[in-house]
Amino acid sequence: MSEIRQPGQDELKVLLTRAFEIEAPASLREVGSVRLLGDLRMGLVEADQALELVGLKQRDQLPSVGTPMILSVLVDEEVLMLQTRLLDGGVVQEEALPTLRLAWPWSVEIRRRGDVRVAAPELPPLKAYLDFKGERREACLLNLTESGLGLGCRELFDVDLHAQVEVETVLPGGVEIQTIGSVRHVERLEGDPLPLRLGMVLGCMTVEAREALRTFIQARRADCSESLRNP
Repeated sequence: MSEIRQPGQDELKVLLTRAFEIEAPASLREVGSVRLLGDLRMGLVEADQALELVGLKQRDQLPSVGTPMILSVLVDEEVLMLQTRLLDGGVVQEEALPTLRLAWPWSVEIRRRGDVRVAAPELPPLKAYLDFKGERREACLLNLTESGLGLGCRELFDVDLHAQVEVETVLPGGVEIQTIGSVRHVERLEGDPLPLRLGMVLGCMTVEAREALRTFIQARRADCSESLRNP
């Protein structure tokens, strides 16, 4: 079970100041939307007043002023999920660097980086294949973290805990991921279109594949914050 906590204002200020100091990666989306503004970084933090983001691109389209937004910020090993709104004045141009201003967040959740699973009801699972004991089988990638994944298999077969299974999938954008995983959870669901569920810990993969995986997960983290609600 993922640990979710809600910090007090003093801790939040410390965390956001840290995010500013390290230019923490961030993503932004409108509440209720799956369209994501990614590749952003934390800019200036005005305690109790406003936040600033940098990294907007000319093609990025912003909603109207006052629109509730979900801001996801990666600070060291924690993910901050903040509910805010687009401020009047919107984008400020400073030294040719577009800066987006947001209201001080009124609702915050913090999760451990490794616990944030990349899955959402409106996002279809990724197609995957697994090789086990010389047989190649089709599966669906149901959730994904930097340390583990969950698979749904279209057919039942015998697999033991701690078995080593090779998994292949292709991330959006065409990056192929191949890894050896260790099975840590097995569940059989009678009558389900994916009757065999496997939970696995990720093992070896290339440096390029692991970096692509991290980039993909960061871009999707904001979709995990749907539990935040309007005040």
